[in-house]
Amino acid sequence: MPTEYMSDFMPTTLPCPPAAVLALADSAEQRYRVYPLMSGSKRRWIEAPDQELKTAQRWLLDQWLYQLAPTDAAHGFVPGRSIVSNAARHVGCAWVVTADLRNFFPSIGASRVAQVLTEFEQPADVTAALVRLVTRRQRLPQGAPTSPQLANLVARRLDLRLLGWARRSGWNYTRYADDLTFSGAGNPRPLLEALKQIVRDEGFTLAPGKTHMMSHHQRQVVTGMVVNERVALPKPHRRLLRAMLYRLETMGVDKVDPQQLQVVQGHLALAHFVDPARFEAECRALATLLREASSSPPATASSSFVPAVTKT
Repeated sequence: MPTEYMSDFMPTTLPCPPAAVLALADSAEQRYRVYPLMSGSKRRWIEAPDQELKTAQRWLLDQWLYQLAPTDAAHGFVPGRSIVSNAARHVGCAWVVTADLRNFFPSIGASRVAQVLTEFEQPADVTAALVRLVTRRQRLPQGAPTSPQLANLVARRLDLRLLGWARRSGWNYTRYADDLTFSGAGNPRPLLEALKQIVRDEGFTLAPGKTHMMSHHQRQVVTGMVVNERVALPKPHRRLLRAMLYRLETMGVDKVDPQQLQVVQGHLALAHFVDPARFEAECRALATLLREASSSPPATASSSFVPAVTKT
């Protein structure tokens, strides 16, 4: 296996899929709940398996799929890697180039999934059943627990080709799910031409209008993190976080809707994950507020919590 894979370990014997897992293959198509998920003005369709199918897919993921390794370039859905590890590969470069793959999960069809599963060298009927178990309408469903790992495995050739081109040309390359990022000091124009050709050759499509070239004179953003000098949260995010904490201190945690408090905790968790030292004081402040709230009687009413963005 190429050195760019995380590991070349694969057990000589795999646990046999339980009969109950294989039995779900024929009814898998009917076991999804499909619903839209809005992110700003963008809508994605989520295909969520029912609990029985999800359990079967989770078994396959844990027992089989995790035995195959994505490449070193892959940072999304890989244990020990994250948006921060992805961004850290591109700090302090003259140029950062980002691009998106269009319809990443749905663009991966059943035949490409079958190619991955044949690596386990199982009887053809078992492989065919497992393909039906993890696909819907002959493609990867966005919502199944197996889809992220399968997508990473299908994208190994894409990663290896882009890694090879990047290294020969003095560039860095990483991929976080459908986000492709390159950084280096050379002219980015040849990179864009090579990127288009390799992505097309490997059966993917670049999302129109989502390719960006950022010089070191601009704010360079990789998977939501600023990477000009170090991995950092964008200023608007930091301002919003400080405004949220200020409102909590002035209003009191007991007067804030619990759901809105979870939003604050989520923002702070991300900030602490990105830069633990810088946001240690904010974490301590929030922990103190939460302790005080837990020792106070519950409020009779909650007020609205709309954080204002303040200047730093």
